[in-house]
Amino acid sequence: NPTTQVANDITNLSYTTSGLDKGRKYYWKVVATDPSGSNTSSIMNFTFVMNPEWSYEAGTGTGSGYGQRVAFSSDGEYMVTGSKDNKVYLFSKNSSTPLWNYTTVNASVYGKIAISADGEYIVAGTDDDNKVYLFIKGSSTPLWSYTTGDNVISVAISADGEHIVAGSYDNKVYLFNKSSSTPLWTYTTGADVNKVAISANGEYIIAGGFDDKIH
Repeated sequence: NPTTQVANDITNLSYTTSGLDKGRKYYWKVVATDPSGSNTSSIMNFTFVMNPEWSYEAGTGTGSGYGQRVAFSSDGEYMVTGSKDNKVYLFSKNSSTPLWNYTTVNASVYGKIAISADGEYIVAGTDDDNKVYLFIKGSSTPLWSYTTGDNVISVAISADGEHIVAGSYDNKVYLFNKSSSTPLWTYTTGADVNKVAISANGEYIIAGGFDDKIH
């Protein structure tokens, strides 16, 4: 392959380049010259490591040692995380400073978080206070909350943010419209519900639990 000269007539013992593609392997060599002539090094290579754009350290709260769960809006503009420090955090992709955070009442949000495709709506479920929370992107104050009969273990939201589904250790699946904290319906399974999902258009809901069934 043809070579590209990236620097010329430099006297420093090091050189810093820029504009490299993440994860790409680059080959390089040095041609050293002085009044007596020139000498060319062997061809060497390196891969530009994909370092994080940024990082943020959330508190650990109770249950120290558990990491956070995260979800991205479909366009990659917004990220939401639920943590064992009892908080929900919303970030823009451009900054490690949260746009906002919301603290629950001594209730972990670990593992129960979802965001609509456009990033406008965020849903969170909690242990201990057994709640489902719905937020809008522009505010850390919940639009509404609903208390189930036991820990909320899984939540999901349709792509347009219109419908929210939650699964709980009270053996129930809950379906909500974004406009109300009153469930559109509930369904009682034979055991704890530990995973739910909803289709992009909100027409279909699937749930799995410890009754060894898919509903």
